[in-house]
Amino acid sequence: MNRQIIRPELETQHAADVSTEAAETYIRAIQRRMASDRKGCVGSLDDMFRAGRPPGPLDGRYAGELVAVSIAPGLTRWIEGIQRQQRPWLGKSFAGDDARGDNILSDAARPMLRITHPFYRDMRPDTANTFRALRFRAYTAPALLDDDVTVLKLDYDLPVNPRLTIRRVLDELVEIADGYYLGRA
Repeated sequence: MNRQIIRPELETQHAADVSTEAAETYIRAIQRRMASDRKGCVGSLDDMFRAGRPPGPLDGRYAGELVAVSIAPGLTRWIEGIQRQQRPWLGKSFAGDDARGDNILSDAARPMLRITHPFYRDMRPDTANTFRALRFRAYTAPALLDDDVTVLKLDYDLPVNPRLTIRRVLDELVEIADGYYLGRA
């Protein structure tokens, strides 16, 4: 399971929002403590997630950052290291009217995606240094692990995505402060 945050690319609209600043400060503190207390930090992120609210309609580009990964000990550290050094995942793009979206990836992710998913061809140009891939559909429903929490689910089970891996992914997103979101997959 991974935890991620996303936020609108232009943060000036939230500059005066103390709750957004507090949420980001808390996330940064968790990141700094992660190496010494991973279990406690993941628990804190889960508490923040459970306290979140379902996001309103999302439309446009949102910058993203991987906060924590919890898969398997060796794999977890490897994925976090890649994300820290290369930042292959940069965020998400939503088409609000259609309740769908995709991921924004740096060009550094292209070779890795070709190795891990050699038959995947749905990589679309975005900017000079990014591309978009891994489409999802979005809908509101109870969280998988916390059915009393309503979340925005990002469901990758689409024919365009790789069958045995990506189609199994289900991101869940909550708003923890105005325009500041915490997700887990």
